[in-house]
Amino acid sequence: MLKDINEIMLNPVRMRIVQELATRKNMTTIELCDTISDVSRTTMYRHINILLDNNILTVVSEKKIRGSLERTLALNIEELSKNNTIENASQNAFGFLMNRYIRFHNYFSGENSNPGKDKIFFNNSVLMMDDNEFDQFLLELKELIIKYNFKATEGRKARDISIISSPVDEDKKGKNS
Repeated sequence: MLKDINEIMLNPVRMRIVQELATRKNMTTIELCDTISDVSRTTMYRHINILLDNNILTVVSEKKIRGSLERTLALNIEELSKNNTIENASQNAFGFLMNRYIRFHNYFSGENSNPGKDKIFFNNSVLMMDDNEFDQFLLELKELIIKYNFKATEGRKARDISIISSPVDEDKKGKNS
């Protein structure tokens, strides 16, 4: 059983499961496996069980189908909220950033790394927006992410895109004002 929320949540398969449930509210295990079809069912069930064992997911209902027990799952918002506090925000951010670093390190250390072919890029933009504009930007970004969804189909491959909103350094902020 995993205990560290970062270790639990930063796994790419588990993150995709959480993202699916965040957009669909609840799904059966079969629906999750069908939606994230590029991951084997055995692997999916293992990750679902890790999320259940760590109270990230909860079973909403169960029903027997041809001798098997089909579970309908949902996010355990209460458990997720307990880990999303100002007290552990710095640790969560560090875990997230280290996970990104490790992935890039492993990629660039590999024999077959080809950033051009794999469309690897880094970008940092400082946007000038008031709170209403930023809220609108986040809404449009959410819609864009949902548009491209998390479904694996022929010709599609998983692309890991991270977006971070962070404070602007006060020295730079003063120069831009």
